[in-house]
Amino acid sequence: MISLRRTLCLALTLAGLAGVAPTVPTQAFATTGPTQFLPAPKYKVNSKSELLYTGQYELKSAAKGARLSGGAMGIEINNDDGALYGVAQFYAYTQKGEQSTWIGTLYNFQLVKNNIMRLEILAPSGRPVLANMALARSAKGDLTGTIKLTLGTFAISWHRLTSS
Repeated sequence: MISLRRTLCLALTLAGLAGVAPTVPTQAFATTGPTQFLPAPKYKVNSKSELLYTGQYELKSAAKGARLSGGAMGIEINNDDGALYGVAQFYAYTQKGEQSTWIGTLYNFQLVKNNIMRLEILAPSGRPVLANMALARSAKGDLTGTIKLTLGTFAISWHRLTSS
């Protein structure tokens, strides 16, 4: 009986070790990287101007009617097409005073007269357009202008934390 138990235990141990034996490494595949769900940008900003807007920003102020209590945004240059793009997160509150957070993709940057940068804030899926901003850059890199929401158009300003 003891020898049958030892034999069975040895057989199971060997079978277990065979299951964890080293294998030959194979090629690995990953699904990371940018998702290409956005169409080509409508506008092209020259690379010298693009560099002036890249970086990380925090919401400095927004008009009370916009119902924004905070936010952050990051803008960079897309390696695939050389266009500006980014992401923004807004802390907001409803008419009832309830807090909410919304996130948008910054896209379709367009430099217009008087060095005003216009851009769309899209839903994370790429549609619909949630808001538009028109921003002027100060000598220190801060951005000041307007944000157009469904509630109306309001003054907004961003403080530049870092450049990228």
